[in-house]
Amino acid sequence: MSDRDKRVVLRLSRRDLDGFGAALAAATGTFVDLPMLLAASETREALVLTVVETGVDEAVAPEAGRDGLTVGRVRIVPADAGAGFAGALEDWQRTVATRTADTSCMVLVGLGQAADAPVEVAAVHGAGGSAAAVERVIIERTPQVRLWREGHPPALPELPPERVARFTSSFGVEAWQRLRRACAVVIGAGGTGSVAIPILARAGVGRIVIVDTDEISASNLERTHASFPEHVAAPTKKAVLARDHVRQIDPDIDVVAIDGRLPQWAVVEAIAEADVLLGCTDQHTSRLALSDVARRFLVPAIDCGGLIEGANGHVTGQIIQLVLFRPDDPCPRCRGMINDVRVAQELMSPQERARLLAQSAGGSVPPEAADIPQIDTVGYITTVSGTLAAGYAIGWLTGRFDPPFERMQMNLVADCLDVTNRPQRIDPACGCRHARGLGDAGQVFAPFVPPAHWPPARTV
Repeated sequence: MSDRDKRVVLRLSRRDLDGFGAALAAATGTFVDLPMLLAASETREALVLTVVETGVDEAVAPEAGRDGLTVGRVRIVPADAGAGFAGALEDWQRTVATRTADTSCMVLVGLGQAADAPVEVAAVHGAGGSAAAVERVIIERTPQVRLWREGHPPALPELPPERVARFTSSFGVEAWQRLRRACAVVIGAGGTGSVAIPILARAGVGRIVIVDTDEISASNLERTHASFPEHVAAPTKKAVLARDHVRQIDPDIDVVAIDGRLPQWAVVEAIAEADVLLGCTDQHTSRLALSDVARRFLVPAIDCGGLIEGANGHVTGQIIQLVLFRPDDPCPRCRGMINDVRVAQELMSPQERARLLAQSAGGSVPPEAADIPQIDTVGYITTVSGTLAAGYAIGWLTGRFDPPFERMQMNLVADCLDVTNRPQRIDPACGCRHARGLGDAGQVFAPFVPPAHWPPARTV
């Protein structure tokens, strides 16, 4: 597919949107023009543009060494919903006609904001003296975006089926319509992922991408929803099992299963167009990559998990943890969630481990060559964790509610569940703070590179 045939997707963060509103409130005229620094990432089917910074000096070229960055413009108008933005759009289109001939200006955005109304957006991508409409605009945790194309508002959304009547009674018809337009990517289809995925499907999420490389084993049957002994007898990929489960729930959902891992590019490019990302694995490497991709591509993410603690034959803790990784949140290293020995173990090939063990024969075994410890958990804990993560993702996708925490921990056997929030700050010494919005141009800040021994990611 040539570059001209690729759809153009524009991503902004909630912080960028709030900044636009503040600029408009401080303006003395009828609109505000702001330059933006953007990063361009190319997938097989799309050119994904992410906003790195707004209010930059347009006369200054993108910073040296940061390939893929360019300068665009946003025009913010005090538009009321509907006719107000339509009128402002006419003047904005005249600006587009004059500026897209300048190849240094890659993106022009017209954005209308009014109180208690959807965000109105029109966007054009200019290259080589020609202009093309941006096909999708994604604003982090802001699902009520109305994208105008060629001066026309979006088409009316479909009406929901009877099977979601209870959902629409609680959340409203518009909430279901937002879900139908949304894309969720779930990393891990085991204990937590296998329950989060069908909850998203039953609520009506229109596109679900499932990522996992493992097969169902006998020990998974206690935790993995929709798994049965026949899936062990005839080896079945967890991603395939979850995909088929979604198709049974709703054949109209666009569901994709990827046999792969983060941060392989086939997985990252799916995330680049997602509205929300769920981390449902117990791997430290996956958690590092989840946070990194969420920050670089401005995708809000929820990481979930659970474990059992005990001593002397007694269960002392049944812990569920949910962590938010939004573009401006601290990464797992900032939060003290990463064990470097565990990271080394997860990235090591069986051959590398065998060599280390052979070299240490008769002596102490290097910690990274030891077996990876299994996290003790059971099905009802992973089910609760995955259910909560899916529920908060639905809150983001519908715009109905936000998670009331940053890092929540809950003990199911403590008084009143002992729910605790642990807000944390970005470590000034951590490189994650530089990666925000850089997309593929921020690869230098990625916590690790997929090892050569990992099989290539593939759609199954």
